[in-house]
Amino acid sequence: MRIILAAFMVRRCRVAADEGGAREMSDLLIKAGDDTARMDTHEVVAYLLARLGPTLTAYIASSRSRAMPARWATPPGERNHAEPSTEKARRLTATHTVFWLIEEAENDQVARNWLISANPRLDGITPAQLLREDQFGAVFRAADAFITDTYHA
Repeated sequence: MRIILAAFMVRRCRVAADEGGAREMSDLLIKAGDDTARMDTHEVVAYLLARLGPTLTAYIASSRSRAMPARWATPPGERNHAEPSTEKARRLTATHTVFWLIEEAENDQVARNWLISANPRLDGITPAQLLREDQFGAVFRAADAFITDTYHA
């Protein structure tokens, strides 16, 4: 399944920010969303597994099984391949967008730490928890503020 939700989610957040008077998302965030949208679901999951591991990937997707992300990362047509639900795929896609954005601006360790650390821009909640709860706009704004060194998300 081709992921087409990432660019839509980023653009939807951009429109919401415009309507609310907030600043626009950076071009880097838009590019991250576009690049994610061009990836197949199994590629997105494989990327996250390599950088976050099965426990955090399953947590963000809201999967009860740590083994499921490995099945989602298996290419279609291969034994043990499984497709995540639309909701889980949306969470994984949003996570990929944010992780890729921070990894490109900083590095993979900074991106991982950013996802799992309490974030003052998010009222002390971790971005991983908000991604799990489908609060993508807040996470996109916080990630954008992080990479552009602005203080308000």
